[in-house]
Amino acid sequence: MNPIIEVENLSKRFRLSADRPSDLREALVGRVRKKSPDPSREFWALQDISFAVEPGNAMGIVGHNGSGKSTMLKILTGMMKPTSGAIRTRGRIGALIEVGAGFHMDLSGRENVFLNGSILGLSRREIARKFDAIVDFAGLEQFIDTPVKRYSSGMYMRLGFAIAAHIDPDILIVDEVLAVGDTQFRRKCMARMKEFVHNGGTILFVSHAMAEVAELCERCVWLDHGRILHDGPTQEAIDRYMTLVVEREDEEFKRHHPEEWAERRRQEEEAERRRQEEEALQQRAAEEREREESERRRAEEAERSRMVMEQVWPDPATAPGNETVRLHRACGRPEAGRPGDPLTVRTPIALEFSYWNHKPGARLNLSLQLFDESDTLVFATYPGQEPRWHGRPLPVGLFHSVCHIPGDLLNDGLYRVQLLVVESAAAVMVIHDEPSILKFQVQDAPDLRGEWDGDWPGLIRPNLIWSTELVEQGPGPETAHRMERATTAAGTGRKGR
Repeated sequence: MNPIIEVENLSKRFRLSADRPSDLREALVGRVRKKSPDPSREFWALQDISFAVEPGNAMGIVGHNGSGKSTMLKILTGMMKPTSGAIRTRGRIGALIEVGAGFHMDLSGRENVFLNGSILGLSRREIARKFDAIVDFAGLEQFIDTPVKRYSSGMYMRLGFAIAAHIDPDILIVDEVLAVGDTQFRRKCMARMKEFVHNGGTILFVSHAMAEVAELCERCVWLDHGRILHDGPTQEAIDRYMTLVVEREDEEFKRHHPEEWAERRRQEEEAERRRQEEEALQQRAAEEREREESERRRAEEAERSRMVMEQVWPDPATAPGNETVRLHRACGRPEAGRPGDPLTVRTPIALEFSYWNHKPGARLNLSLQLFDESDTLVFATYPGQEPRWHGRPLPVGLFHSVCHIPGDLLNDGLYRVQLLVVESAAAVMVIHDEPSILKFQVQDAPDLRGEWDGDWPGLIRPNLIWSTELVEQGPGPETAHRMERATTAAGTGRKGR
């Protein structure tokens, strides 16, 4: 896409003269005795400025007063000629460069709307068609027939912006004039400019209000003493510009108030020292938290490594056991889950054991003992109430037994399962012992804690049902005393009988 604005090596020089003629004679003599210009009295407002802007973009321009911003915009609008360089623009330009610029002071607001429109190339019919929208946007219906010399600076700005924004320009140039407007109208202007860019218009926006530049423009040029110091992303330009502003203000203050500057510097250094100390404390605290978290993760990992939720022995020849029984599988899981799923104090647990019986007619039972992490026996159980095979001779084959531990029974902690295979023959005897066939972790369930804080004591943690009822509505002290005397008298009477 071809740029709508092109600036190449633009420079502008001004000559500074302190010796102005005081009358006609001095002026005529000065022309006869004209000297060659003194280079030391020259001022370069712009030096080698180059940039291009494509249609549909808003470019901000920032810099200190005297950096060349307004000079460049005046050259772009044809109000001033450059000393060297070239400028090319395409399309109509609407400009708002100075408050009151382009207005005839003795004409009314209405007349100035038509005057400005005609200067910008609009016919009277086009201006008449846009007139109501211009006046409505400016909010000057009551004063539109008043001479503009009676307008305030804010009223000038309102009418000037409304004209510039409604003449259907291709390029809109706004130079700092929004600063004299009230907040509500400035927001209105910002919304209008955003809409203008969205519809393909191009804006050059000069302002000392950095927030407005950042809001409107994605690209920004920073001018300093007539040169471009930055041309790129707006926030980067603003950050660099404001850093330099702070540095220059500091140097200015130091030059004029050295003692106050030294004291302020001392306070800033003290504040910086405290800030660094605070950051160091926060860093140490963060490192300590990270260390504790790392230790916690390592402890959890160690706990997980200690847990054995499932074991499988597919080959009867090598599985744990003897000539009578061989283990095939052991598994701990939530009743409604899989091995490895989390277990809480509320979770019903299934402990599953599969084993091969190799001895026809053997009367085998599994006995299970559960220990906590301090190796204290929590409970022991065996399938005494199992209805199908308990106490009966077993055929050769693969058997599967499940022990169901209800929820709301175990406390939180690490548990170990010891499995005993018992044969009931002439005498009951343990024919195989697996002391740590399973290990699993039961986690806390905070929703059950209520007001309880800290470790929950006890080997088990049943969620028992409590009930409380009001026996009698609050007897006073006198009633209670009568009841006590009646109870005492009744006891004495019984003793006498």
